[in-house]
Amino acid sequence: MMDKRFNHKEVEKKWIEFWERERVYAYNESDFERETFSIDTPPPFTSGSLHMGHVLSYSYFDFVARYKRMKGYNVFYPQGWDTQGFPTEVKVEQKYGRNLSREQFIAYCKQWTEEMIRRMKEEMKALGFSADWRYEYRTMDADYHEKVQRSLIEMYEKGEIYRARHPVLWCPHCKSAIAKAETEDKERVAFLNYVNFYDEEGNPLTIATTRPELIPAAVALLFNPEDERYKHLEGKHAITPFNATIPIIADKDVDKEFGTGLMMVATFGDKADVVWMYRHKLPMKIIINEEGKFVPPAPDWMVGLSVEQGREKMVEWLKEHGHLVKREQKHQVVKVHDRCKTPVELIPSYQWFAKVKDKKGKIIEWAKQIQWFPAFGIHYLIDWTEHLDWDWVISRNRVFGTPLPFYVCEHCGHIEPADALPFYPERAPDKVCPKCGKVMKKEDTVADCWVDSSITPLVIAGWPRLDERKYPASLRPQGVEIVRTWAFYTIYRSGMLTGKAPFKHILLNGNVLAPDGRKMSKSLGNVISPRELLEEFPADAIRQWAAMSGAMAKDRPFSYEDIRFAKLFLTKFWNSSRFIQLMAPEDVEEASNLHLFDKWILAELNALIKHFDEFMERYEFHHAIAQFHHFFWHRFCDHYIEMAKPRIYGDHDKRAAQFTLRYVLYKSLKLFAPFAPFITEEVYYQVFGAKEGKSIHLTAWPEVDERWQLSEEEKALMQEVLSVIEAVRKFKAQHRMSMKAGLKEVVVQTQHNYTDEVVNDLKTLLNIENLVFKQGAFEVVSIQGNHVD
Repeated sequence: MMDKRFNHKEVEKKWIEFWERERVYAYNESDFERETFSIDTPPPFTSGSLHMGHVLSYSYFDFVARYKRMKGYNVFYPQGWDTQGFPTEVKVEQKYGRNLSREQFIAYCKQWTEEMIRRMKEEMKALGFSADWRYEYRTMDADYHEKVQRSLIEMYEKGEIYRARHPVLWCPHCKSAIAKAETEDKERVAFLNYVNFYDEEGNPLTIATTRPELIPAAVALLFNPEDERYKHLEGKHAITPFNATIPIIADKDVDKEFGTGLMMVATFGDKADVVWMYRHKLPMKIIINEEGKFVPPAPDWMVGLSVEQGREKMVEWLKEHGHLVKREQKHQVVKVHDRCKTPVELIPSYQWFAKVKDKKGKIIEWAKQIQWFPAFGIHYLIDWTEHLDWDWVISRNRVFGTPLPFYVCEHCGHIEPADALPFYPERAPDKVCPKCGKVMKKEDTVADCWVDSSITPLVIAGWPRLDERKYPASLRPQGVEIVRTWAFYTIYRSGMLTGKAPFKHILLNGNVLAPDGRKMSKSLGNVISPRELLEEFPADAIRQWAAMSGAMAKDRPFSYEDIRFAKLFLTKFWNSSRFIQLMAPEDVEEASNLHLFDKWILAELNALIKHFDEFMERYEFHHAIAQFHHFFWHRFCDHYIEMAKPRIYGDHDKRAAQFTLRYVLYKSLKLFAPFAPFITEEVYYQVFGAKEGKSIHLTAWPEVDERWQLSEEEKALMQEVLSVIEAVRKFKAQHRMSMKAGLKEVVVQTQHNYTDEVVNDLKTLLNIENLVFKQGAFEVVSIQGNHVD
């Protein structure tokens, strides 16, 4: 017998152990009959705890996995971990310092990561995520390294990867090159400084710059060829405040309206400087090093200062020497590293690049072969791709990552891929350059973490020997904020390695904001922890919140109201299931004399199943759960169960009511199972004894049963019945009467013929002494209480 209350903690613990022990969610490799549904799950970065964005997105694809299993698919649901990158190194450096050998440092990183995985895995299981843990992968493992390195060598041999010295986005704090996709915009207050350069006669040429500290690195002055103010300067030279002579050049991309219309080119203030350097074959004059400090040929008094310190000193110097004309305060948007929030610099460095710029058309072509949910999501990728003006910097000057599998000859520049994989520079054998006979340098940079995760659909499908049942993946679920990274890089890399788009569907979810609508942040004190929520709320309530959020590619604030409603619904679901267990304890054969009320709720169930399937196939979980809540709480509990009670407690048509109660509950369990796996499993065992299989999650998804139909006459009559019930309940509520209180008379005007059984059941249900019918358009004419009119 079911307990009076739903003890969610006991129930959750029991079923987590059961599902794992019985391998309920195991993918069957030897099953070639059923179609495989493969999910390319996001490998979360191993931070040690899930955040609400994880809960939202992981709930989404768990809903899909559970639904597809019940639809008869052989569901392949692996789970991986994105383990390498800057944040882990920072944590280890903070704890152990930087004076470690490469091998010691990597060992500490792995140790820290193992603990983070253990904690996050516990949270995933607690939330009922149904991954098949036999296929767990970690990007820091040797077998994963081998696949990443093999993919890089294959792309190198196809001419897709190259090594070169170019200006790259550089994080001085992390001391590494980063990709454009790893930056974010930060607004700050800055000054536009008007500074005098001079023509060859000593006349001032005023430029405007937000980066006066780069004046010693100035290599040209530019103006727009249509700017009448400066046409006479073309082909001449300017003198900088530091007496350097630089060319004055006309260029159509100069904004005539910015500042004075004269633009300083310094190597490098921003990406425009890079473009102009290559376009006009200007020299590089580098005065900021990889630590973000000034170095010669900067003036002696700047050497060793940070960028901010150098800027302040430069303004003082310019003012002191009469070169500073004026300063204007303005709001400026700068690029910062998304990991540490440090402003990035453009610094020339030998790095490894992937040729994404040349593949824009191909990437968009592959993206269009994928069905996007929501459909407009593809435009995020197309917009990002079309505006790309850099190749992807795939190397990082760090330690904890996948080593780039190459040897480089520092004498002649020749490159050789590693022979044995996985390749680790500290253990790899020496190699002699076949071109010049010198010992080659083992590459000691590592791959960008997106290089690792951009082949997840290949890795889970067994690449390089691809299992065509699993590739392309049926579904890629991910956050909208990483379309420009994970989706973009995966489409590019997997497409280049296989010639195919990597997945059939892509499902985008938005971010979860704090209840106040702001981004969740520890500094703001508005972070909501899934671990803390699990202490207060059932996992099934948290999962329903995810379904109710409807945040497909849109950000949405976390709603305590939704999660509290979800918890209340679980209580309603439990109590109604317990009532059915008590009143209809055993399966009853289908009765031949179904009541109008029985046929009505069965027809309503049919409609729900039909719409539910449509919503689930389109991943519109918010519509599916909303319809289920409405059906079960209001149609089934508020109306049908109350309608059935007179027969359940009496003698007439009792078996028909018992059959209907159990039938609707059983089908409802199946519909609710993807969203609330714990309570549905428990009710399935308690009420139905697992009659169809060892788990509700392995039973067949309900289908529309054509037997349960209402005629148009019956539909119209039922609509009137519901209106009568609503009117009587409203009357009692307005008169502060108990819902069980008796009424002397209710007069209904109608054009339908109410059968004796419907009349008698209405009188019993609503406790009406006299139920009077008059001919005419439907209306509840009057309600008369025993003591109140």
